[in-house]
Amino acid sequence: MAGETRKFDHDTNPELTADPAIKPIDLGMPRPWRIALRLMDFQMQMIFDLGGTIVIGRAHPESGFYPDVDLGGFKGNEMGVSREHLYFKLDGDRVTVIDNGSANGTHLNGVWMKPHEAYPIRHGDEITLGLMKLQVELLTNPFF
Repeated sequence: MAGETRKFDHDTNPELTADPAIKPIDLGMPRPWRIALRLMDFQMQMIFDLGGTIVIGRAHPESGFYPDVDLGGFKGNEMGVSREHLYFKLDGDRVTVIDNGSANGTHLNGVWMKPHEAYPIRHGDEITLGLMKLQVELLTNPFF
């Protein structure tokens, strides 16, 4: 009939029904940091969100270890990147990096980092894991 809305027969499965619950993101929860690591020898970026701790290193499938950011496919082993080489971690409203006692060490802007000590990171900083050079780009700062 003219003027009436056609009613479709929808599945009444509750799993397919929208959830009206309010989620933290709906309450204005800040976005996570978005970070890019530019692999200098490959001229490419790896982008990730940092909401807690991120492990940078190389996968070791035999032991079942897979870091959050795997540099193994970029000659990580040949360049001296350890399996759990470096952590990106939040410390309040800033991003820090921690060398996890890696075999070949880490440089931050050309200076050796002490293992297991947190160092603040800024946009443009250069991190060298063994011989692999990475440049940090802070793409999203949730505090600005």
